[in-house]
Amino acid sequence: MENWKKISLFVGVFAFAREFRPIEPFYAAYMTSPYVNCTVEQIPKELYAVGSYSMFVLIIIIFLVTDYVKYKPVLIVDGLGGIIHYIAIANRPSKLRIQFGQAFYGFFFSAEVALFGYLYAMIEEKQHYQKITGHARAATLSGKFFSSCVSQILAIIFGKPPFNLIVYLSIFGMSFTALWATILPPVKQSLYFHKRKKNSNNTISQSTATIYNPSMFTNSKLSVSVESNSNVDKDNSKVEEKNEYNSVVQTLYNDFKQSYSDPYVIKLCFWWAIAMGGYLQVYAYINVLYTYILEENNDDEFTLYNGFAESLNTLLGAISAYMISRVNWNWYLVGDAFFAIGSFIACIVLFCCTYNRNLYLIYAFYIIYGMMYQTMLTIAESEVAKRLSEKCYGLIFGFNTFLAVCINTILIYGVIQGHFIKITVAQQFLIYGILYAFLAVVFFGSGISRIFKDEGIVEYK
Repeated sequence: MENWKKISLFVGVFAFAREFRPIEPFYAAYMTSPYVNCTVEQIPKELYAVGSYSMFVLIIIIFLVTDYVKYKPVLIVDGLGGIIHYIAIANRPSKLRIQFGQAFYGFFFSAEVALFGYLYAMIEEKQHYQKITGHARAATLSGKFFSSCVSQILAIIFGKPPFNLIVYLSIFGMSFTALWATILPPVKQSLYFHKRKKNSNNTISQSTATIYNPSMFTNSKLSVSVESNSNVDKDNSKVEEKNEYNSVVQTLYNDFKQSYSDPYVIKLCFWWAIAMGGYLQVYAYINVLYTYILEENNDDEFTLYNGFAESLNTLLGAISAYMISRVNWNWYLVGDAFFAIGSFIACIVLFCCTYNRNLYLIYAFYIIYGMMYQTMLTIAESEVAKRLSEKCYGLIFGFNTFLAVCINTILIYGVIQGHFIKITVAQQFLIYGILYAFLAVVFFGSGISRIFKDEGIVEYK
């Protein structure tokens, strides 16, 4: 098997197992059940908020450390963070235990940035990047789909969600993830650190110092002394260690500046950050909305189909993302209209979630939203990737995720916890809809402005 296929398979298994968390579709229902007995108001303000703040603090640290430790250790600790999170919420947890677990959930989410960085560091051939990225995304969505199906089937069999069982199944999924991460092939060379390698086996060679700093040895000859080479190597290693971090910072800055010098990339990353920030909120609080509506309707007999809705959301999102990836359009020309229309549809269905009280319709709106988001994100990722150097993928993707987490954190502080405005759980989705309405207006305006000017930018194939 070719190396890139082997790595893609290893990462695909990791990504699939990482998403096997059957408790997720019923997390809010579990928190408000007699096992835990939290109120629906406590879940977003006192529990989820801890995970969001943890995510905000840790994501930039993990992003910077990941390349230095060569990715694999972060993937292992990612699985361990998931284990600790789900152990913390098992067996009638207290609020303090849940908050402790949420702190590790923030780490678990933050460490996700290491996954694609590992892929790009392990595979140097750029022509395979589109395939391996697609494989990893397919594995992730497949894992979510399978996990949601398992939780819903168990809920139907038992008549209601078997909370303890699906929590323990989530612990099993995280345990397998951590174990599988230990057998992933190690990264031999990171993207930014550890690039220089000394050749210590040569007994007759040119001085290393001469190679890296020839101006110091203008009149020198080749060194043939083993002893002198050894001394120079020691001195040079100190110089390399001292200068490595300055070199990394400069390289990161240059790559960052070059990547964002393209206005088209900036525009897509702008959509990416805001849309993902909204998605993080919708994904986290849709289950809270389900519970809120049931309490508002005083309906204790309704059978929850959260797992079914989540599985359809994932499956149809994956299908729509796959289908749109095969459409051979010039996205530079039609992209503004595509993102404007898609964001407008997302806005409408989120508004419907705010004012509708039929849970079946809420499920349908959430599925439509997921399809639109996955479809637009696929195009945004692929279009940005076309214009980046291969070593910049992890940098730019990670930075976009960081911006999304910043937006998510601002919404948590200002809206969810009520420091800026106090609203109900249902009204939160009005705010999310406004985010997508803003994106629709921006891209509609961008499309109109392009009609009246020729920017002369070449479309990348």
